[in-house]
Amino acid sequence: MEILPSLNDIKRLRKKLNISQKDLGDELNIPQSTISRIENGTIDPPYSKLKRIYEYLENKRKIREKSKKHAIDIMTSDIVFINSTSTIREAVDQMNNHEISQLPIIENNQNIGSITSKKIQKSITDNPEIINMDISLIKELPFPEIDKNWNVKDISDLLLKYSAVLVKENNEYIGIITDSDLLRLSNKK
Repeated sequence: MEILPSLNDIKRLRKKLNISQKDLGDELNIPQSTISRIENGTIDPPYSKLKRIYEYLENKRKIREKSKKHAIDIMTSDIVFINSTSTIREAVDQMNNHEISQLPIIENNQNIGSITSKKIQKSITDNPEIINMDISLIKELPFPEIDKNWNVKDISDLLLKYSAVLVKENNEYIGIITDSDLLRLSNKK
């Protein structure tokens, strides 16, 4: 016979998974008040009920564990970048060659700025001659830098504000993440 965890362990697991007693009860068709009394030890539940609760929580835990992705799991490790002496035309060529829409500007392992296709498009539309000028004329703020262990949810929140994030390990750039990396992740599910 399989030994189940203590009632405190079940309560701890439920809280760790951020599942309310009501949601757990609704999912298992057990009244919330019964869940509460089980966790508080005010009733002695039948083995079958305790087993159902534990198996449900363990399955949820395993599913969440599998779906936990970090920056290192989704990043593109080949970082295409330009330096501050590049021309806007060189940036356009890089973007076209690599089918990307943004570039970090990196010099001496320093993230000093960025450039996006939207900014280039607007600038060229306003002044077509700018295409042969220095990238510094239209450079934007540097992309945020994150550690390789950042979780996907936090990265997604950053990408709502920025077109890319750079991933670092030991003060070295090891990857870049854009919206397309997150979209690839959702295709795998």
